[in-house]
Amino acid sequence: MTRTTDNPTHRVPVQDRAEKSRARILHEARIVFAQQGFDAANVRDIAAAAETRHSMIRYHFGSKEQLWREAVRDMFEVLDKAIDLDTADVPPIDGLEGFKDLLRRYIRHCAANPDHARIMVSEAMIGGERLQWIVDNFLIPRREAIAQRLVRASTLEQLPDLNPLSFLYITTSVCQMPFVLAHEVQALFGIDVRKPEIVDAHIESVLNLFFQYRAD
Repeated sequence: MTRTTDNPTHRVPVQDRAEKSRARILHEARIVFAQQGFDAANVRDIAAAAETRHSMIRYHFGSKEQLWREAVRDMFEVLDKAIDLDTADVPPIDGLEGFKDLLRRYIRHCAANPDHARIMVSEAMIGGERLQWIVDNFLIPRREAIAQRLVRASTLEQLPDLNPLSFLYITTSVCQMPFVLAHEVQALFGIDVRKPEIVDAHIESVLNLFFQYRAD
């Protein structure tokens, strides 16, 4: 039987409370690590943002390094779910509509989770052990699945003729960048890129860039 608190007005199971606390800590940790980088990030600031105690972070994660790793692990799980990369029993849509569906899903993920790209850019600029840990544990294992998605789309005549490496980074950059630079967009144009209509407009712009561009 699941143990509950003694307060009769607050019967949330202890395990459920712990899981919610852990998820909240991971969410706030991603934000702080994205904004400040690993070295400058303060675990006490993360605890305050998560409305919990510093001791709870030590209880759940042990160290700052382990908290960072679990936050990164969690953000890749969120990405997999967003683009259906972890759904083996439902094959992705083929052809043009499949690639458009992948782009739409990825852009919506980028809009909702800009800290993913910010953390990746920060670690890629620095290099070193943390980046290698990400590459070994998340990028390499997902490379084949992503490659298969791109292969399914590579025969499309509508796609530009690009080097595969260039195609990968051009695609991810054009999908991510307005949301990574959300503060700049707000300051320069007075636009909140998180608004659904702005996200939808960016999706249509990206699709037009890939599939409606015609050279003169």
